[in-house]
Amino acid sequence: MNDCHCQFLEPAFWHEDRCRVMHNIQSTVADLSPLKQWVRGQIALRSHVLFQTSGSSGAAKWVALSKPALLASARMVNQALGVETGARWGLALPIHHVGGFGVLVRSFLSGSHCQVFHPKWNPLVFTRFVYEKSCECISLVPTQVVDLVESGCVAPSCVKHVVVGGGSLSDAHYAKAKAFGWPVLRSYGMTEAASQIATGDIDDGFLRILDGWETRVDAGGVLEWRGEASFSGYVVEESGEFLFVDPKKDGWFTTQDLVELEDGGIRVNGRTDSLVKVLGELVDITSIERRIERQTSCSAIVLTVTDERRGVRLVPVIECSECSECSESIDLNEFRGVESLESVRSMLVFPRSSLGKIQRALIRSHLGL
Repeated sequence: MNDCHCQFLEPAFWHEDRCRVMHNIQSTVADLSPLKQWVRGQIALRSHVLFQTSGSSGAAKWVALSKPALLASARMVNQALGVETGARWGLALPIHHVGGFGVLVRSFLSGSHCQVFHPKWNPLVFTRFVYEKSCECISLVPTQVVDLVESGCVAPSCVKHVVVGGGSLSDAHYAKAKAFGWPVLRSYGMTEAASQIATGDIDDGFLRILDGWETRVDAGGVLEWRGEASFSGYVVEESGEFLFVDPKKDGWFTTQDLVELEDGGIRVNGRTDSLVKVLGELVDITSIERRIERQTSCSAIVLTVTDERRGVRLVPVIECSECSECSESIDLNEFRGVESLESVRSMLVFPRSSLGKIQRALIRSHLGL
């Protein structure tokens, strides 16, 4: 384990009151010096950790989680899993995301060992790592589970729990993972909740809500929640100025998830916005469409196609009379990583409703998607 990980397992970190900004040190990011300097002067952000949201639209937005909230989340998860002192956690997620950071917090709180998987992701190498390090508890995203089962990796007998979050794991791959001995537990959560809100299948798509969360739905079926693991607010940048805003009302946070609640369980049926999860990351479809339109000066939409490994595939479609020229003008290098696009499709005219709304279902049918 390197120093970057070790510091979060030391009591000194949890007692200090300075604010920490978590970011991907291996990627090219905007200069965070102004943000770090600003948070030093914010009394409200003392003893907080900031995580950048994974959406791709608009200016950067950071979720502020207090250390008590992070510890509360870890207690909930450890209790739900029955984690005992000295248990071995395996960490294969980046700690600049709350899912990976949460593994360190659970390890610290339970006095457990944390084994960090440093190599580039490879299901065969990871399985050997789990065996050699005797990992008992693991957190993964659906893509990693798909890779494990498609590679025929059998779970080492030491593994007791594999919490799967950051996206939806299909029933087919859930069953395959179980068949290969991986004790997977599907979960639902978000950065604002310091990790998990519900963990473990009950039945018919419902997951068990962790003790410590209050949940309800509004008139439109949108989830609202509150609890001691809740975030304090957002840090946003507007016109070069940083602001701290708290969107909660009486502690209740309104999500963008359409859900059903029943007997201590939750089933997520979709989202109210244009965000979809690809490889565990939220991607803003509208933002991509606008960027394509800027490149081509044509109307554009992005259709989503369910994909077992990525979550969804992104298929761009443009409306243009000079199809070949417009398609070639799109710089696909701008859309890399989780935003990777399929080959560009084109149509002379998009079908539209009487109000001028593009009829995506007809386009999807026309393209055989």
